[in-house]
Amino acid sequence: MPLSLFIFQSWWLSILVATLLFLLIFIFIRRRIETSRRNQVRLEVKIAERTKEIRLQKTKIEEQKRLLELEKFKVDEQQLLLQREKDRTEQWLLNTLPSQVVIELKRNGKVKAQAFQQVSIMFTDVVGFTRISESMAPSRIVSKLDILFQKFDEIILANNLEKIKTIGDAYMCAGGVPVENSTNPIDACCAALQIQAFMDKLKYEAIADHEDYWEIRLGINTGPVIAGIIGNIRLAYDVWGSSVNLAQRMEMLGEPGKVTITGNTFQHIEPYFECDYKGKALTKSRTKVEMYVVQRIKPELSVNGEGLIPNSRFEEIKKLHHYSSIKYYKTEHHVMGILKKSLSPSLYYHSINHTRDVVKSVERIALLEGVTDEGLFLLKTAAIFHDAGFIHQYDHNEAIGAQMAKEILPKYGYTEQHVKTIVELIHATEIPHKPINNLQEIICDADLDYLGRDDFEQIADNLRKELTEMGKIKSRKEWDVIQVNFLKQHQYFTTTAIESRQKKKQENLQVVIDRLAADSYTD
Repeated sequence: MPLSLFIFQSWWLSILVATLLFLLIFIFIRRRIETSRRNQVRLEVKIAERTKEIRLQKTKIEEQKRLLELEKFKVDEQQLLLQREKDRTEQWLLNTLPSQVVIELKRNGKVKAQAFQQVSIMFTDVVGFTRISESMAPSRIVSKLDILFQKFDEIILANNLEKIKTIGDAYMCAGGVPVENSTNPIDACCAALQIQAFMDKLKYEAIADHEDYWEIRLGINTGPVIAGIIGNIRLAYDVWGSSVNLAQRMEMLGEPGKVTITGNTFQHIEPYFECDYKGKALTKSRTKVEMYVVQRIKPELSVNGEGLIPNSRFEEIKKLHHYSSIKYYKTEHHVMGILKKSLSPSLYYHSINHTRDVVKSVERIALLEGVTDEGLFLLKTAAIFHDAGFIHQYDHNEAIGAQMAKEILPKYGYTEQHVKTIVELIHATEIPHKPINNLQEIICDADLDYLGRDDFEQIADNLRKELTEMGKIKSRKEWDVIQVNFLKQHQYFTTTAIESRQKKKQENLQVVIDRLAADSYTD
């Protein structure tokens, strides 16, 4: 075979092989592409189907979610209604029962009655309510009582008292239950004064408008009670005991517009309030109980001196009485008992009344001078001892009173330094007065406080009678000469005494001078 033919055939064969190979590759690629396309179509169909399923599922889920949310809303609404009902029930309980009782009732399902040693019970009652109810429409009566009792509620709440109940026109509350405290007699008297002040305001407005007005009687007693809830239906917190009966007795025997208290309450509130002794009252059990009328909070312990709202000094004194180690009132009771039993009836001036007067004056001056710490107790203690020596001798008796203080005071929580200060205060009252510090100035001014008061003549005459009986003077004229000389040389030391007593003292001096000038004595 010629070479050229072989080359030609070889080339053609190569082209043929190449063409076949190309065709095979083309067919392979085409099939792969078609297969891929078919697969893609299948995939797209599956995706579309899956997407449709997902959309359907999503729609179902959203519908279920909406239903769940609707159900949840209904449940929440029901829970809200239940909570509101629960809150209303709890609020009703809190309005009906003391908060501590509600807590115990929720925790234990019941409230046990328990004993309380010091509770102050207050009763109020409208004067002549039976007559009023006969002449007034029931709706009008209820409306007026509602106005009164809402204000009473506000006042007692502000003074830490608990409302117990109302029975017709009677209103009853108490302090010291269900949570014990030592200030409830003070709280009750503050509330009582504010209630009566509210009634006075209504009375004033009614008179100005030419309308009728109501007055109330108000009584308070302090003592032990049993308090709690009895029974299982119509729950009511109440207090029982003779102390409750005494409080109601004070209300019944009290004067309209006055705050009437027992001696039990007076013992707790005397340092803070001005009170008048009204004698002894007969109880239903035929025993006698002391009665007092609370006039007001002491001016120096009240806002603007009005005797109605306690001021910061009041709170300081309250803390002092409750937290000091000094048992002043037990001391006072002990020493006053000795003086009452042992002082001679011939001591018309240096009697137990003079000691009480000096105690009262020393407290007033001390408070106005800003003494609200234990110095107040030391001053009052010195005042009850300063004339105690008169039970043994008339002249130079201060040392005897000082010795009595040294023996008695350590038993009542007074320290050695307390006693030392009190002894110095007692000796500071020796005439002529020569005080060397503020406390001594206070007790010296309190000792002769009467020199600058309206009752000067009465007290001075008691001293004249005493000195005459002791053989110290012989005539009224001699006494007036002594008085003029004494008043001229006497001086007050504290700013309080100078401002409140000096002017009247000069007026009293002039009265004695004029009497001497008239010289109309008969003895």
